[in-house]
Amino acid sequence: MKLKFAACFLLFVFLLPHSESLYAKELEREARVIFVKGDVKVQKAGKSEWDVAKKNMLLAAGDTAKTGAGAAVEVSFDNENKNLVRLEEGSTMVLRGKMLKQIELPQGRIRSLVKKLEKESSFEIKTPTIVAGARGSGWDVSTSEKRDDVKAFEDEIFVRAYDQDGKLIKEATVREGWEVIIDRFQPPGELIELTDKDKRDWSSWRDDLKDRLQAGTPRENDKAGEFNNIQAIDQTIEERDDFKQDLRETEDKKIIEDRIQGERSNPVSGGGQGGGLHY
Repeated sequence: MKLKFAACFLLFVFLLPHSESLYAKELEREARVIFVKGDVKVQKAGKSEWDVAKKNMLLAAGDTAKTGAGAAVEVSFDNENKNLVRLEEGSTMVLRGKMLKQIELPQGRIRSLVKKLEKESSFEIKTPTIVAGARGSGWDVSTSEKRDDVKAFEDEIFVRAYDQDGKLIKEATVREGWEVIIDRFQPPGELIELTDKDKRDWSSWRDDLKDRLQAGTPRENDKAGEFNNIQAIDQTIEERDDFKQDLRETEDKKIIEDRIQGERSNPVSGGGQGGGLHY
């Protein structure tokens, strides 16, 4: 008995780190490129070469994307396209965290649309000196050598400013329809109302995005990850099982009918009333 217990314990100890690594791997999230315009390059984590960004390319933590002049790329973080970002021209972003809830923006401009996150969760854009994020909102973040600019188009977002040592200076809330400018290593400035041009730009992009997403078709080469259409697969399996069940029932019914027909043609004589089926 003791030997069996010891063997089970050793097996548990041996499998535990492997199971944890497998579990951690399952938690790793992948993002997907849903739109590419112009010169966009992607550098995978740990690699030195840059690849040309393509639609449906999968991205993971540590991957970097950069855009050239007049270029842009949009990346989705869920299969319903409820959480996505658009990296504008002349910009660079790095995906961070296994769950991809933070993006580093060393330079340029990024547009975020986040509408579906887990409870008590937030999505953040991090520049060299600020962090701007929300649980569900639509906003732009632009960064340069001297300042950052954060614009809230839908709902509100938070902005945290940090000093040269990485210590928090101040946190501010930016309401929908307003923006805030943060000078490098300074607290957030006063809120400024968005211009009509900014609002039109956002609305135009939202309309264009909606049209493109609605015009999209199922991708046959979608790989593993969160972008597998689980519901469609389950429905296919269910329909297949229903078909098999119907087929079995049809076959069983046919067997019974053939048997009855045969017995009608050749009644079984078994000596009296208990000898078989009688009609």
